[in-house]
Amino acid sequence: MPGTPGLGGMMPPPPPPMPGKMAGNFLASQPSYNAVPSLGLPVARPKKKLKALHWEKVDTPMTTHWAAHAPTAADKEEKYAELTRKGVLDEVEKLFMAKEIKQIGKSAGKKADKKQVISSDLMRTFQISLAKFSNYSVEKIVQMIIHCDKEVLDNSVVMDFLQKEDMCNVPENTAKLMAPYSKDWTGPNANKDDREQDPAELTREDQIYLQTAYELHHYWKSRMRALALTRTFEPEYDEISEKLKQVVSVSESLRDSVSLMNVLGLILDIGNYMNDSNKQASGFKLSSLARLGMVKDDKNESTFADLVERIVRTQYSEWENFTEDIAGVVTAQKLNVEQLQQDAKRYIDNVKNVQMSLDSGNLSDPKKFHPQDRVSQVVQRSMKDARRKAEQMQLYLEDMVRTYDDIMVFYGEDASDENARRDFFAKLAIFVTEWKKVEREEHSARTNPKAQRSLDETETCAVEDHWLFGWQAAAPQTRDQRDRRRRARLQNRHQVRVASGQKIPDPDEIPEAEEGLLSPESISEGLTSPDMLPPKEGSEDDVADRAAQLLQGMRGTDGVEDAAEADRRDSLRRARRRETADEERKARRRRREKASSVSEAPGEGDTTMLEDGEAQTAVATQDDDDEKITTPTTLVSPPSPEGTASKPIQLDD
Repeated sequence: MPGTPGLGGMMPPPPPPMPGKMAGNFLASQPSYNAVPSLGLPVARPKKKLKALHWEKVDTPMTTHWAAHAPTAADKEEKYAELTRKGVLDEVEKLFMAKEIKQIGKSAGKKADKKQVISSDLMRTFQISLAKFSNYSVEKIVQMIIHCDKEVLDNSVVMDFLQKEDMCNVPENTAKLMAPYSKDWTGPNANKDDREQDPAELTREDQIYLQTAYELHHYWKSRMRALALTRTFEPEYDEISEKLKQVVSVSESLRDSVSLMNVLGLILDIGNYMNDSNKQASGFKLSSLARLGMVKDDKNESTFADLVERIVRTQYSEWENFTEDIAGVVTAQKLNVEQLQQDAKRYIDNVKNVQMSLDSGNLSDPKKFHPQDRVSQVVQRSMKDARRKAEQMQLYLEDMVRTYDDIMVFYGEDASDENARRDFFAKLAIFVTEWKKVEREEHSARTNPKAQRSLDETETCAVEDHWLFGWQAAAPQTRDQRDRRRRARLQNRHQVRVASGQKIPDPDEIPEAEEGLLSPESISEGLTSPDMLPPKEGSEDDVADRAAQLLQGMRGTDGVEDAAEADRRDSLRRARRRETADEERKARRRRREKASSVSEAPGEGDTTMLEDGEAQTAVATQDDDDEKITTPTTLVSPPSPEGTASKPIQLDD
């Protein structure tokens, strides 16, 4: 309204509410706004970092029971003091201490401050090869390399690394990056010139590479080759010259061995005798010697090589020493003549190249060297001996090539064939090795007769076992023979049927039965084939006797025995047969007596009484060579109409 003080016509604020409490409030009176309590750090903190307790926080704690657990700072201090006094906090700190995490990559971050120019592979090779000098500073290592220090020259690992292709040839990209840090030592005022950038910005390996291979790259390769020669020319000369002399010595032994030529001639003569007319030869190559052991005899026990060795040993003993004459081929076969020839040429060429570098090459002008480089002085001290050894090596090489070619042509080999040159000594070495092997086997057989005798006995026992097995398989079985005899007896025994009241015929009166019992062959004739007839009585002993005689013959006696031994064996055989026959007779006699006693002794309930109306038992016997076979037979007679005295028949009135 106009004239009314205010804010331009705005309504005044409403009046305040009436005093009093609102119904339904369970908590104490609170201010009209929700004050969020400040959650600062507690009063007490652990000395070390503890494991975190991950919980889910309540969004509005003032409307929950947590509102009562909102102490002031003084209450918190008092609470933690109480927990500290009771040792609770110390125990918690001890039990739930968190493990310290090491920060990985801090050292790498420091290295990242250095600039790397060379490749990672070359840097790793630097670290491996110069591991012995890892405690030395960069300046110390560079000084040792430039001064041609003995510690560097005598270390083969370091020398091989410094001669690597990566050190001798600087890549174009690496050269551009290294240029600001380098110094040109070929200039007139190289010592006064400053570097554009500080090499300290580079890594340790880059600094060594910069001050050695890069700044001295115009003569680095020739320099390292000459320094390596000063340490290798003597041992390499000894090794190569020794092998060259060995080849020459073995070649001369092959040329001078008359025994070897005679043995080869013997092999040729026997081979022509064995071959047809269209396979006759006037000579053979050394590769044919390997085939001697492939030709077997008719029994597949020995070879042609065994035959030749036996002929030489027994007929031409003066030729046996040829293996000693050419024994050097066994060790010479390991030498590669072509590779040996290349090594000798490389040695001679290396000495010549170093000498040319010193005379008119990269090492001829010391003004272009590093001011502290001593390569010229170190190399010059050894070049005189190196040149002399290279000249001597040339003579050895020429002698070896000439001798080796001549011996190959002498034995019919092609000296221009690489395979023939490589395997020439190996062919003869195999022949000598196989010859000595045959000699050892023959010598062992001659000097150790016990082993040979045991071998012969083993073979003889194997043959005997084979024959015995065959005889046992072919011999008739005793049990089968016994069964056939029993069946024959039963068959003949029941051929004649006996009726009631009829007299039992005596088996001796039956010709068929007697013949069947005396000769079981007639009974089994219809059951077996003519080839499988059972043997007669005593055939088992005869088979055993024949087997024993054959075994003695195979053991070397050939069946020849003295009279005493033969009589003793015959007497034992007769006694064994007599005892067997006596036992059988006694058994038959016991059975016969038992049957007789049963028929003569009546008893209560016995059916052997000879009365009417009762059963009586008759015994029929059969005599076969004093042998009686008892056959019990029961006869039933009808009772008499009048009865007997003991059992009368009662008649009704």
